[in-house]
Amino acid sequence: MKALIKLEGYNEILKDIHSLLEKTKYQAYKAVDNIRVQTYWQIGERIARSELEHKDRADYGKRIIERLTIDIGFQKRDLYRMVQFYKTYPIVTSLMSQLSWTHYTVLVMVEHKEERQFYEVQTIQNSWSSRRLRHEIKNNLYQKILKKGKAIVTASISLKPALPDQVFKNTYNFDFLDLQKGYTEKQLEDAILSNTEKVLLEFGSDFSLAGRQKKIVIDNLIHTVDLEFYHRGIPCVVIVDLKIGKFKAEYIGQMNKYLNYYRENRKYKWEKNPIGLIICEYKGKEEVHYALGGLENKIFIAEYKTKLPSEKEIAKRLRKIRKGG
Repeated sequence: MKALIKLEGYNEILKDIHSLLEKTKYQAYKAVDNIRVQTYWQIGERIARSELEHKDRADYGKRIIERLTIDIGFQKRDLYRMVQFYKTYPIVTSLMSQLSWTHYTVLVMVEHKEERQFYEVQTIQNSWSSRRLRHEIKNNLYQKILKKGKAIVTASISLKPALPDQVFKNTYNFDFLDLQKGYTEKQLEDAILSNTEKVLLEFGSDFSLAGRQKKIVIDNLIHTVDLEFYHRGIPCVVIVDLKIGKFKAEYIGQMNKYLNYYRENRKYKWEKNPIGLIICEYKGKEEVHYALGGLENKIFIAEYKTKLPSEKEIAKRLRKIRKGG
């Protein structure tokens, strides 16, 4: 066997080529899926058109689908989905290339158009998988935002500046961090940095990590910012402060000081003012309300969960609530 000769810069070349191949593979999959979406729409349209042409026969569409399952090998439920897909999106140009067929199979289950458009926008802006989309619909994200009186984005996907109250969540799911009981804030931060990709997916597609343990000097004293993110949709710097335990009002003063420093010393002219995000394990509604006192659009408070409760735990808690415990 011929000995391999060490080539200067080869590993970097190999890495770049692997990256190109992966990118091409993704683009190929995306192209195939776009073709599938268009094809399934056309199949749905053709079946729906035949139903309309024979509307005097109530069972015509059903019998057509039964015959097609035999002749073209498609499952009955898939053909019904294609018909439903066409009826939900009767204008083919309204289909979005960023959404896959599995996305659309979830979206067609949303009855109201405005709500469906909201989920389309959120899926594209946040790069949701179909599983994540299904989860957000199941958890009534649209109704929750509507209930809070926040603006609902249902317009076409145009890259307009994002509003902070549509960017930050009330709760972040960090169950993938695999933290041991009794962990420290330093260990929490290290775990987040070790799972950057998953953390950014949880935060949203427009977030990027700009740094950790950033030093700032105020009155000759060094202060440290836990994490510095950037949101290009706002656009602004997002200062993240990680806290273990329950939220305390004193956290607001510290965060406000950091934000004022960044606004005066580290903000570019084209950027919006920096925003603070304090993430803790628990937050009292009244404590947060009175602590913020007019800073609601400047500082956001969120909870994080490192372990989601099991179905048994949820059932146990529900029983306790019913008993008044």
